[in-house]
Amino acid sequence: MSVYRMDPMRTAPSIAKSLPMFLTVLTVLVTSPTASADEKAEAASEKAAAAAGVDQAAPAPAESSPAAAVTAPPAPATEAAVAGGTRAEPAQPAPQAGPPPDPDSTTEVGLERLPASAFPEPENRGIKYGSLYLTFHGLQWPYMPVGSAGSRFIVGVSGWGWVDNSYQKFAPWGENPSIQSGKVRWWKQQARLLLRVTPTYSFRKDWFVQGQAELVATEDQSIDRSVPSGQDTDDLWLRLGQWNKWDFQIGRFEGWEVFHLGMGLDFNTFERKGAVGPAEEGNYPISFYGLTDNQFRADGAAGNLAFHYYPFRFLRFEILGMAGSFTSNAALATRPVAILDLGWLKLKFGMEYRNLVAHQALDRTDITSKGIGGAIQFVFQPHIEFGANAAQGTVWNIDSRGRFDPKGSLTRTSFGGFANLSNGHSRHPLIFGLGALFTRNVDQNDILQDGVVDNYWHFQSFIAVQYVLFNQLFIKLVGGYARGHWLVAGTEIPAQYDDEMYSVRLRFSFYF
Repeated sequence: MSVYRMDPMRTAPSIAKSLPMFLTVLTVLVTSPTASADEKAEAASEKAAAAAGVDQAAPAPAESSPAAAVTAPPAPATEAAVAGGTRAEPAQPAPQAGPPPDPDSTTEVGLERLPASAFPEPENRGIKYGSLYLTFHGLQWPYMPVGSAGSRFIVGVSGWGWVDNSYQKFAPWGENPSIQSGKVRWWKQQARLLLRVTPTYSFRKDWFVQGQAELVATEDQSIDRSVPSGQDTDDLWLRLGQWNKWDFQIGRFEGWEVFHLGMGLDFNTFERKGAVGPAEEGNYPISFYGLTDNQFRADGAAGNLAFHYYPFRFLRFEILGMAGSFTSNAALATRPVAILDLGWLKLKFGMEYRNLVAHQALDRTDITSKGIGGAIQFVFQPHIEFGANAAQGTVWNIDSRGRFDPKGSLTRTSFGGFANLSNGHSRHPLIFGLGALFTRNVDQNDILQDGVVDNYWHFQSFIAVQYVLFNQLFIKLVGGYARGHWLVAGTEIPAQYDDEMYSVRLRFSFYF
């Protein structure tokens, strides 16, 4: 940690006290050409003493404050000296020093890599280096209190980076005419580094004002910024509050997590996307629903605001709201979440609501989505953690002409679980993880299609092993399998087909 104190009032007082004497001596030497050298020196000494306001028979007084040394200007030259006369007028008394500076104007400014205390753990977050350990369960972080009745300003620096080397294979079969084009294999390397900068002003013991920006660098420079993995900024927010009591946050950030996926199915990875290959992606996409419509950072010109309340050490609440625009639609949303965290037991529950309407007055688009979900998680230090999740949401779609869209209106249901097992070793931590997730989308075509329903389901699973080198470098190998099934309504006989996905991914990640 490097700490810098900014105190512009500290300077050498001797400079200001020497300057009047020097100017007076110079004035005497210039304006008294007929005096002897001794007389000149004596006159100069007397004028210097008068200009500085010092009694030569008494010792020099102690400085009143550093501010006096900076703010007291030299005695002004006399009118005769300025005019070039031969007689110097008595020097004017030095002006009185200004009031002492306000102590609050001198502020400690620090730049530091965030210490472990900035990542709070009043209760066990999870087994060390496991997936729950990297989740903060609604806690205020980075946690940077002043620790006393004073104040301080700190710029915290933290972040992470990862590099993935991945292989993926699709094996579809069934009645989809795009089956052959969907049989593909991919080798891919992806990398992402995030630098997090968190300026924080803490004052009055537990009050704070905090901002955060997460600047992102990506390896694949061909990705457009509109793609989920192509943004150059993740977090960008401000918040005000009291530590461990409440805060108000506004900007670009994620809502609290409810649905936890474990050590696999990471963001921007093959196994997270699953068996939705080229044959399905454009026409029949499907992704898990975990109270996630309003959890993640919004795309487009939309942002979040949230109120967080911490009535007890083990109980937390978030009321999140969102407003802005998604492409051609205006959006309003809310997502309240509650977390009961006893360390070994964590209960999470939430709801969400979002409404999208068109910007143009003649466009009658109106899409409403609602959902509810919860999770239960167990942590038994230092060896095992596991949990289960479930969520269900609905979408009701009115198209641009004001007509009900049965294909765009659907019910989404997801449930799944995870488990992580650690050897508990502090120097050579080894963690094994596994998880599975099942999602079903059923649309409302039965209203118009004589009971024929578009019915999609998607099963995703993974197994992972992770070793942490020097307590800093995470090395994780993940194997994934997914299968998707599509029953697509048609004019006569509904088409059915399946797709399978196999993947392997090796990740190197560094948290700092």
